[in-house]
Amino acid sequence: MDNTTHPHRRYLMTLLGLDPTDRRSTSRARFVITTIAAFATAVQLIVWLLIGIFSARLDGPWWLWTPASALLVDAALLSVDHVRHQWSRTGRESL
Repeated sequence: MDNTTHPHRRYLMTLLGLDPTDRRSTSRARFVITTIAAFATAVQLIVWLLIGIFSARLDGPWWLWTPASALLVDAALLSVDHVRHQWSRTGRESL
């Protein structure tokens, strides 16, 4: 079986926004936003833990704002894709 047609690989590529046959325009944007947010969250988590080690006091988890906002942006882009897909389906069914 060819690697490009394997269903699990194709699903993973679609989730990452790297599938060239995927017509959703926001999949690559979702991938970029998620990657940047994951990197920023990792850096912020390390800084937060270092602050806790050196000051012996952990402040509130302020670093949670980054993944939370990225999740909201990703959800909005995914809903745009869903609405666009449903809109195109209803347009074809009415013909």
